Amino acid sequence: MSPGACTMSGYPRDERPTLVAFVRSVPDQGRGRTNELACLTWTGQTIRSDTSTSNIETEVGPCVVAMTRDISERKRAQELREEEERLASILDSAMDAIITVDENRRVSLFNKSAEQVFRCSALSVVGKSLEPFLSEQSREFLDDQVMNAGEQPPGARQGWAPKGLTFRRADGEEFPAEATASGIVARGRRLYTLILRDVNEKERAERRLQQLQREKVYLQEEIQTEYNADEFVGNSPAISRVLEQVALVGPTDSGVLLVGETGTGKELLANAIHRASTRRDRLLVKVNCAALPGGLIESELFGYEKGAFTGADSRKKGRFELADGGTIFLDEIGELSLEAQAKLLRVLQEGEFVRLGGTRTLTTDVRVIAATNAQLSDAVKSGTFRSDLYYRLSVFPVKVPALRDRKGDIPALARHFLRKYSRKLGKPLQDFSPLSLTRLTQYSWPGNVRELQNVVERAAILSRGPIAEVDDSLDLRLEPETPPLLGTLQEVESAHIRRVLEQTHWVVEGERGAAAILDLHPNTLRYRMRKLNIRRPGQMPR
Repeated sequence: MSPGACTMSGYPRDERPTLVAFVRSVPDQGRGRTNELACLTWTGQTIRSDTSTSNIETEVGPCVVAMTRDISERKRAQELREEEERLASILDSAMDAIITVDENRRVSLFNKSAEQVFRCSALSVVGKSLEPFLSEQSREFLDDQVMNAGEQPPGARQGWAPKGLTFRRADGEEFPAEATASGIVARGRRLYTLILRDVNEKERAERRLQQLQREKVYLQEEIQTEYNADEFVGNSPAISRVLEQVALVGPTDSGVLLVGETGTGKELLANAIHRASTRRDRLLVKVNCAALPGGLIESELFGYEKGAFTGADSRKKGRFELADGGTIFLDEIGELSLEAQAKLLRVLQEGEFVRLGGTRTLTTDVRVIAATNAQLSDAVKSGTFRSDLYYRLSVFPVKVPALRDRKGDIPALARHFLRKYSRKLGKPLQDFSPLSLTRLTQYSWPGNVRELQNVVERAAILSRGPIAEVDDSLDLRLEPETPPLLGTLQEVESAHIRRVLEQTHWVVEGERGAAAILDLHPNTLRYRMRKLNIRRPGQMPR
């Protein structure tokens, strides 16, 4: 036919403009192939086709010869493959094990969850019998529910076994499962689908979920009971000044250095600062630098890569990585090694760090709150603490008062703790006797608020009536007011540790031990005792 005389009766109306444009282009292009077009057969059926063309010369002039090929089957096969790929993707993402077998129990489908449950690859199973994975109960279930379904229409019978079945993994271990089984027809073949779930794994997941829910409730209660603003009991001038400073610095993003003796509530203040900041909805990550051995501090702070050292079997995120977007509280900051101090300074200045054993530079956005019970300025002078890090940390220093410097708050604090232990112990405790309040107020409290809390807890446990008594059995000595100790930092520290050890009868560990009162790890306290040459009277030097 000539380019201008194309017969259109074999094509639907909406396809004809495309065909005309193609045919008219043939004289210039010589030959070609159309896009896919719908075409009508002589019976009126619509098929998909493509058309190849060429120019020829005839006696009547130039003509275009066109050949149309039916590609309907090819298109259907392509669509079927795409549909199978989509179905396979859906099955592989399923949480349950899905297995399809034929009438001879040969496996034709084994999804990813089935690989995990049976501990073997689909490649090693497909085309082989399911028999090695069946126990006697599961074989009977499959036979009864599906294989012996007779002439019933596929899908008309579906079995469910919520319990009582066991299957066998590739390594021979049997496990309980709940399962459903049903018959289907695919491409004229009768197939059988088994969907099962490992009951043990389901129960483990449920127990873990329950545990996480309990931990969530517990942590929420801890936040409410331990870290509320009303925990700062007292209205003495010393504590009022601290709370004013916290209110000022909290909403900012500045670093804070909390300086005070152990047991004065520095961690509590760190929580208050974090809650007052714009980072309150992110994590507050706490690190006690004194409780970590020197060789572990760096890996704890910055994490490590797999193989970084013996035992590093996998990558681990450090505390700075976990605190990204939030706050990190570094207690006993003075215990950091000089190498760890250098890395900490880089994080503070540039927000960058490298995991131990790694090469990739990571970034983090963290607010740092540091705490110390020593004068870092003295450590700077002695060369054990970097001066540039010290100035970076002490942008906003907060001096936390010792309990002996806020004695007017002791009765209120003691009653606060008494109410707490009254609820915890289920005792109707109302108050302290006048003599007990005198004892509590006149004691020097070397362990500060933490020591007071421990003493009140013990008094609450021993009390038989509504009035709690603090007596001599608690080793609370009435001590006159003494001027602060003067001398070098080591002399002051040595005297303080000796006094606490004498109070605890030289017991280091345990709930009532010196380490607990001083808020130190027992090994850290022993190290300081050796360093300061502190020995129990009568103990021979090592």
